[in-house]
Amino acid sequence: MMGQGTSKYRKVTRTPQTGENAGKKLWYATAVSDREMSFEDFVTHISEHNSPYSRGTIHGVLMDTLDCLKHLILDGKSVRFSDLGLFSIGMTSRGEATREKVTAASVLGVHLIVRNTKSWSNAELKKLTKIVAYDDYTSGADGGGEENTPGGGNTNPGTGETNKDNGGTSQGGGGTSQGTGGTDSGDTGNGDNVDF
Repeated sequence: MMGQGTSKYRKVTRTPQTGENAGKKLWYATAVSDREMSFEDFVTHISEHNSPYSRGTIHGVLMDTLDCLKHLILDGKSVRFSDLGLFSIGMTSRGEATREKVTAASVLGVHLIVRNTKSWSNAELKKLTKIVAYDDYTSGADGGGEENTPGGGNTNPGTGETNKDNGGTSQGGGGTSQGTGGTDSGDTGNGDNVDF
């Protein structure tokens, strides 16, 4: 069972390019990761939570899990990893004038797609976290700023669309890759798409 967490946000300005707010400079809250846990620290964290398994066993199982997950995904399979999500592969491609011109050379990139499940949905995650301003959390840092600047937080462009799960704004891929003209080939399942 997941416990209550603390999610931090920073205030940034963005100018949506589409929708009713197109061209308007607006302020948004964007998630801040204030620390990164290494794989080794994650393994230690698991082993210290009443696990009957040694740190070495946990490390080995996770490494084998990652290897198998990667192999299956690159083989074109979607893998449902318990309640964490559905893992699959996505492609970004260059647009071609005709169907016949689309070849493997049209593929510009391959990326991982994770669609979260009901227990990891935006609405469920919001219930399990306390949301605080990053500057409040760090005791007085000035935070905020323009997107893509130091202090600006997330570098993913927002769409300015409403997120029905939490009344906030949706920021992120939406299935397209900016600057390449390509689209993501993910399905239209009920989960939330996350591109890594």
